[in-house]
Amino acid sequence: MKVSANGASIHYAVEGHGPWLTLAHPLGADLTVWDDLVPELATHFRVLRYDSRGHGRSDVTRGPYSIGQLAVDATALLSSLEIPSTHFVGISMGGAVAQQVALDAPERIASLTLIDTTSGYDDADAKLFLERAAKARAHGMKELAAGTLERWLGERFRKHHPETAERIRALVAHADPEGFAAACEALAAFDVRNRLSEIEAPTLVLVGENDPSTPPAVAQRIADGIACAQLEIVPDAAHLSIVEQKQFVTKALATFLAGAASNV
Repeated sequence: MKVSANGASIHYAVEGHGPWLTLAHPLGADLTVWDDLVPELATHFRVLRYDSRGHGRSDVTRGPYSIGQLAVDATALLSSLEIPSTHFVGISMGGAVAQQVALDAPERIASLTLIDTTSGYDDADAKLFLERAAKARAHGMKELAAGTLERWLGERFRKHHPETAERIRALVAHADPEGFAAACEALAAFDVRNRLSEIEAPTLVLVGENDPSTPPAVAQRIADGIACAQLEIVPDAAHLSIVEQKQFVTKALATFLAGAASNV
């Protein structure tokens, strides 16, 4: 299904019944990255997941994008579906979008779950994103997919779950280069580190124990900055903990959301 939101056609899917729960995916992925978690979540929630601008089956508009723009996309999608408020779960880039929505439209956020994400990059990391944007535009996504997979999934997981690893690699390899590059530019400029104290929603911060991209120290700073936040370390997981440790993440989400569901 698609709706027009903030000047772009946004592809989305809805499953289940109950309070609204929105899932936002990482850079270079699409809504299918949540496939393994949705069946259980949909037994208790009405789960909305969507392809971010430039990704999946949503429009690829010219970049650069901004996280603020992607946050407006998300709230426009909520408005199009007549969703007044939602539990919002974002991983990596989706976590950046989730924080921005919580800052710009706090009335839309019943609770916040931030997974393997950051509230801002230092200059060196921002430069890496700009370099990836240039590589995507010049050479396409196949060259970037292998390195992404190594950051996203630990070596042992890749060895023992080759089919899952290949599915994730292919997802990145087939991402639209311009959409990916424009979103890289958005992440390079993203920084809400000095605004975390403004977030009042109940917040769960999850991070892979071995996440090389947004390590536990980064997650700790997010949790320290948000008054109503709690932090959990996902054992034996790299950056894509929702895939590598889906049972742990699903259980942590269920426990957290059970306490927050009455807010909707």
